[in-house]
Amino acid sequence: MDRDFTDFKEKVLDKTDIASLISKYVHLERKGRNLWACCPFHSEDTPSFAVNEEKRMFHCFGCKESGDAISFLMKIEHIEFIEALRRLAESVGMEMPRFNGSREHTVDKKKRDRLYQLMRDAARHYYDNLSSPQAKVFRDYLEERKIPSGMITRFGLGASLDFNEMLEFLEKKGYTYEEMHAAGIADSRNDRHYDVFGKRLMYPIIDGMGNVVAFGGRTLEKDVHFAKYRNSTQTDIFDKSKVIYGANLLKNRASKGPIDYIIMTEGYMDVIALHKAGFDTAVASMGTSLTAKQAKQLKVYSNLVYISYDGDTAGQKATLRGLDILKECGLTVKVVRLPDGLDPDDVIKRDGREGYQKLLDEAIPLTAYKIEVLRSKYNLSDPDQKAKFAIEASAVVRALPNPVEQEQYFEYVESVSGFSVSVLRRQAAYSQPEEPPPAVTKTEEKIEYDDNLRFFLSSIFQGRDYVDFDKNLTGIMPDELSKKLYAICRDGNSGLTVSVVDELTDEERLRVDKILEYTYLPGDGRERFTDVEKSLYKRLLNSELDYLKSLPDKDMQVRLRMQQLIYEIAKYPQNRS
Repeated sequence: MDRDFTDFKEKVLDKTDIASLISKYVHLERKGRNLWACCPFHSEDTPSFAVNEEKRMFHCFGCKESGDAISFLMKIEHIEFIEALRRLAESVGMEMPRFNGSREHTVDKKKRDRLYQLMRDAARHYYDNLSSPQAKVFRDYLEERKIPSGMITRFGLGASLDFNEMLEFLEKKGYTYEEMHAAGIADSRNDRHYDVFGKRLMYPIIDGMGNVVAFGGRTLEKDVHFAKYRNSTQTDIFDKSKVIYGANLLKNRASKGPIDYIIMTEGYMDVIALHKAGFDTAVASMGTSLTAKQAKQLKVYSNLVYISYDGDTAGQKATLRGLDILKECGLTVKVVRLPDGLDPDDVIKRDGREGYQKLLDEAIPLTAYKIEVLRSKYNLSDPDQKAKFAIEASAVVRALPNPVEQEQYFEYVESVSGFSVSVLRRQAAYSQPEEPPPAVTKTEEKIEYDDNLRFFLSSIFQGRDYVDFDKNLTGIMPDELSKKLYAICRDGNSGLTVSVVDELTDEERLRVDKILEYTYLPGDGRERFTDVEKSLYKRLLNSELDYLKSLPDKDMQVRLRMQQLIYEIAKYPQNRS
């Protein structure tokens, strides 16, 4: 049976000793009612980081980082909310409950840990296999690619010798074929089990917590009857839309200091080659378009991402939507232009580390890249094709959020196409689809997500103890998503549950995450919540009054309602919100 997520979270926080947790990372000293330390999130000589045991909160008066035990663990360990909650729960002897609608959370801890152990044993055995006489072809390949032993160890590269050897090893270790199938290592045909990665060079895929969750494999044989490349299928511990190859190394790198940028590549060998050359923040997506979940992981470590896809695919096969997702998540995106036909390893072999660094330095912003992609599609010496380029490029520029960027790129398109900025602006306005006028109801008014509203909704979504639903403010919520989630929380008199969040689209989850990222400051509590609630309610009443005033014919009932609204509004003077 589904358990309430908010109640579970609060029980975990109740049992967690926040001082003991934080003291594992910094030295705390008591001064008065609080414990103090130098902040672990920024450099300082005088302690400004305070821990309040009674409120179970921390706050840095220097960098303004603030939150509870969960947010501290997320920040210090570079992990997502659900993983931080899981780790805290397990540390206090609680097991994550099963929530409806979430595949990840319906796997009990015992089964999950068993799969992790199986994958860890498999990865070690594949690694050991690389030293066997049968693996000479794989060692020769790595030597040809100039992959030193240190990189082989860092990435845990290994070898699958045949289609049976690994399964026999795992069976001797006590694992069942059912468990091997569940881990994605085994499959069966004609009632015979076999290693799905048979006769391949093996790349273990390790998540941010250091767990082996999947494998990638590549055969070096020619004219084989099976696929050259093979990646793990979806399992109870592996979701390719969430995992990033090299995430574990990125986390290790972050523990040594801030990460200026991340390099996103297409393949495993690209990542290894870049690490070998000293670019130790290189990672790869899992053979799919970049997802919002992957973007959120990257943003934990850095705000700047370089996209370094192979030269023969950039502009043709690279998924622009994936790059847009990175930008929508608040990341700055730049595209590294590799020479056609070359991958990062080829560039480094030919031009050395300095040659690849030069390409990084010359990387272009995402908008410029989109325009270059369009430019490559058309023959600009042909008047008709040049006009088509200008039309499509104008649409790209039109989508930019501010006029300064638009001006810059309109001038760039002008220099390429020959059409003047004024003409391009008219084209952008002409092609702008006319939006239908917003539907106006007596209880709806468009408002922005300012700090007051973010605090208000964040408190509700998290199920803070001071939240009440004295008044129905559904109508004043600024969009359909906030209306829906507010109504769900109000009906259940609780915060958001995992089952509700799991039903949201990736875009909707991003919007919810932005609300939940609100940083709580001293004074953010019951009193402020009440003030904001009153302010929103007053706005709702004014909205209805304005609507009634706009009616051309006002009968007695309407006039009475207007008088009631005026009387009610007068009860809510300007408040602190």
